[in-house]
Amino acid sequence: MLPATVSDADDAIDPLSAVTHPDPYPYYRELAMHRPFFRDQRLGLWVAAGAQEVAAVLSHPECRVRPPAQPVPPALAGTPAGDLFGRLIRMNDGAAHAPLKGLLMPLLAAIDPSAAAHRAAALAALLAAGTAMSAERVNGFLFTLPVVTLADLLGLPVAVDRDMAVAVAGHVAAFATAQSPLADTNAVQAGAGAAQWLAIWLADALPPAPASGPLPLLHQAAHAAGIDAQAVSANIIGLLVQACEATAALAGNTLLQLGRGTVPAGTVPEELAAQVAVSDPPVQNTRRFLAADARLCGHDVKAGDAVLVLLAAASCIGMADGKRPWTFGDGRHTCPGDRLAQALAGATVRALLARGADPAALARAFRYRPSLNARIPHFC
Repeated sequence: MLPATVSDADDAIDPLSAVTHPDPYPYYRELAMHRPFFRDQRLGLWVAAGAQEVAAVLSHPECRVRPPAQPVPPALAGTPAGDLFGRLIRMNDGAAHAPLKGLLMPLLAAIDPSAAAHRAAALAALLAAGTAMSAERVNGFLFTLPVVTLADLLGLPVAVDRDMAVAVAGHVAAFATAQSPLADTNAVQAGAGAAQWLAIWLADALPPAPASGPLPLLHQAAHAAGIDAQAVSANIIGLLVQACEATAALAGNTLLQLGRGTVPAGTVPEELAAQVAVSDPPVQNTRRFLAADARLCGHDVKAGDAVLVLLAAASCIGMADGKRPWTFGDGRHTCPGDRLAQALAGATVRALLARGADPAALARAFRYRPSLNARIPHFC
């Protein structure tokens, strides 16, 4: 077993740069097997890489999804994006958010992945009407089709015309980008504007009560439970955000796998997307923050310490339960839309292939978007 502390003299690749490294998986595998939990002094983070250690951190009661003293990223604080972010249940811990979570999870679970894939095929025709599949169009498609499909399945009027569908997806992407620690001032300002636009659009898009459909029923159940309507609306937008970058990454990495010519003949896009969620996962890591001193994975950690949880490293040596890819998390903040995300990614790849996208050509000219946690190819 190697020491629990990694010095500045280690290899150039580190747990954060690995996200966009051409091939980080030998490095991840070495960490998972030999450094399952350690302190990276240069990054100022604890790092969990082994499957057991990842599970332990994600289930520990003192490991929170946000720093207790910083519920909203400082760059977003005081903006519409910060107000929206602060209401997201996936960015909060504690009993106060449990009632809404108890309503949202069944809502997602009720969406049949096969029906979602079928609907994505229909919406792809709207989005791609009369356009050639250049690399730029492929990039746009990756970020648009999954978001538009989920919005449509929830009953939101995105299929009115192509312009509306693209506008909704674009604002969702802008809000998602603003949440990144790498976001510059312009990106944060764009995210604030996008959050405001989405809130107004959603208020106008919801039919007046009484009405049927997933979202009116959600609002009715939330009202009966005493849940703030703004929290409900924020988390509807949050669902669209979850369908944005991570699903775009999964679909893009699936295209790369096809382009490298290593996929067995007869493998369908949906099946391949499920495999890529393990072998080249879209979300490579997540973070947890200690709310109190604790003993974690055999080490004393202090209140305020941060733990970088390497989901991709855990994937190198196994999945959480033999079925769910680690990229969708574990514990209290497990993503409830794992099967839906894989179905939407597969359907997006299928739609692109049907419209002439060439995975081999795409794989010859791409880079990874700058990110500290998501592995998202950008085709050139």
